[in-house]
Amino acid sequence: MTSSASAVDIPAGREAADWVATGEPGDLPAWIRDSVGTSAPLRSWSVGPGIRAVERERGSRRLRSVVLEDAFGMTGETFESRTREAYRGLLSGVPHHHLLRAWNFIPGINDDAGFATAPAGDGGDRYMVFNAGRYKAFRDVHGTPEWFPVASGVGHAGPDLVLHLLHGEGRPRPVDNPRQVMPVDYSSRFGDLPPAFVRAATVTGVENASVLVSGTASVVGEDSLHAGSFARQLEETLDNLEAVVASCAPHLVPADLGDWLVYLPDPAHEACVRDAVRRRWPDHRMRIEVRAQRLCRPELMVEIECAGGSASERSS
Repeated sequence: MTSSASAVDIPAGREAADWVATGEPGDLPAWIRDSVGTSAPLRSWSVGPGIRAVERERGSRRLRSVVLEDAFGMTGETFESRTREAYRGLLSGVPHHHLLRAWNFIPGINDDAGFATAPAGDGGDRYMVFNAGRYKAFRDVHGTPEWFPVASGVGHAGPDLVLHLLHGEGRPRPVDNPRQVMPVDYSSRFGDLPPAFVRAATVTGVENASVLVSGTASVVGEDSLHAGSFARQLEETLDNLEAVVASCAPHLVPADLGDWLVYLPDPAHEACVRDAVRRRWPDHRMRIEVRAQRLCRPELMVEIECAGGSASERSS
């Protein structure tokens, strides 16, 4: 998966309300759909009432998908406890050093959490509640792990909580972004329990996607920057990508990672993304997909994840 593998391809945009995660490989970026996602399900099972799971396998990698049905209508207390249960199903039986990457699609991600015991607006939003359930599930399954997997957490228009986990051989090495606070060190204003992910990881012993970058936005330290300005948020996001990719492998730039997925609450900004990428890296070409989805903070206007490259030698 080299940076010259395919042309920049940003599909026509859709309204954010149109995109619904289903629990199938089609939810995921092309590099997953083209590999593990082409496999027939290895097994399927019930994690608990209203929670279904399926696993696919190709080579040394597996893709586990868990769907918590009708999560959108749950109160905060119920959503947290059922998220915890669903995430335990996602993690159960997977060795910690095999956790490669997770994708989390959260219904009503920016909506009020709806805690029955808290006045409206005092219980945080549904993303914070999701984070609490996810963090507790990691603690249940892996104790207090030294690191968490690379991940993205975004909204979708359906009613279910949809979770995907890529796992298998490779022994990822977590990587921090020097421009940002580690997610586990976020202050309590972002929730009682922190987001359970790392900014990036390098993976050894695999044929492709040896650099994995989490969903990255216009956040410096722990603060969102440039509220209301898409152009400035996009440039800050690209600066963050440059910093974290260089921390993974100093010889790489983000355009060396051949597969990008861009999340845009407003799909009208697609052309701005394309133009900014070409200005920064005119000699590089990569496959870029765009999805119209809400992000983990309502003020954020763009989030980008990417995968590919080689941590050991420069791609051509």
